[in-house]
Amino acid sequence: MSVPVQQDLIQWHVADVRCHPGGRMLVPIEQAPFGRVLPYRRSAGEGPPPGCAPLVRDRGWIADLGQRGLSELLLGLSSVTALLETTPSAPLHYSGPEAQLMQRCSLPVESSTQTWGPHVIRTPTRSPVRFRIDPGEPPAWLDRVEDQLVDVHASLPMRHYLALEQSLGVRLAVDAAPVPRFPSEQPVEPGHVVLVTVPGWPRHLDFQLTEFAAVATELLARGGVPWRFTVVAARNTALPTAFDGLPVEVWHEPGAANCIDLFASAELVLGTDTGLTQLAALTSRADGSAPQVIGLYSRHAHTKWITGLPHQHAVATRFAQMLALADRNAEPSELTNATWGAAADMRGVPAALVADFAAQQAGW
Repeated sequence: MSVPVQQDLIQWHVADVRCHPGGRMLVPIEQAPFGRVLPYRRSAGEGPPPGCAPLVRDRGWIADLGQRGLSELLLGLSSVTALLETTPSAPLHYSGPEAQLMQRCSLPVESSTQTWGPHVIRTPTRSPVRFRIDPGEPPAWLDRVEDQLVDVHASLPMRHYLALEQSLGVRLAVDAAPVPRFPSEQPVEPGHVVLVTVPGWPRHLDFQLTEFAAVATELLARGGVPWRFTVVAARNTALPTAFDGLPVEVWHEPGAANCIDLFASAELVLGTDTGLTQLAALTSRADGSAPQVIGLYSRHAHTKWITGLPHQHAVATRFAQMLALADRNAEPSELTNATWGAAADMRGVPAALVADFAAQQAGW
């Protein structure tokens, strides 16, 4: 069997910072992160033992994605993809704080209700089967391709999708990145780069505005491209002087739905580990193309908190790499500056490294 092997999970290595291209993770077993081996050979066409699919077809379902942030909602929508394969003709209703965004989703959501509770998607049936989608629960799934070769399903969408496949007891159709998309009619603008600088947690370890400006300056120095930069920043944030002289426009914390057309117009989106960066990866244009997206991961596993799409990539600190290999999340009490602060600090990552990786992925 001839299979293209990703010989090394780590493609670049500078000062303990790793640049991880998107797409399939097919590796020798000794290079795989910690995970759980699937109880069936999915790569060989096998499926799980029978489960609750007949009950779901009869009664419909509710997917409760919890009262969490945008990333958890977007990556958890893969569970809805799995449930829709079981009830393909069912119209859907969404209730939660992102009703406007869900109206732009490729899922067949026929109605949306703006509420301040959890994100809930359901079929309009009585006594539906309830599924609670917990981002901390599904493990990375390892699927043996050959004796010493595994397909690593580490991204959250495939974790949720394969967990539902086993609960439903049916072989589902998608082999990678079972994520819905957010389509846009906006055409791409050559040289347009969107910088998502809205900080996550903890703020002081994230890439800072001055680092984003340094990457923009590195790209601008390359020439040959009609560069234009849009900075998506937190509310009331002023740009530092490092942006002076750059062709830049600022959007202050726009709603997620308002960013879809912005992301579609970009060739490249470079962003912090936040929901807006995930949304950029899920944005699609009318011709089926999408922006190249690079997420900056300081304190979350870069192989987990990602869509799994081939055009979404990651730059990860040493701490993020450790979490990826251990397949776990870090509790706030564990991330102390005295112990792990330096290993999880995205500040000071060489701007030239990020710019070179971005240019490589964007084809500049």
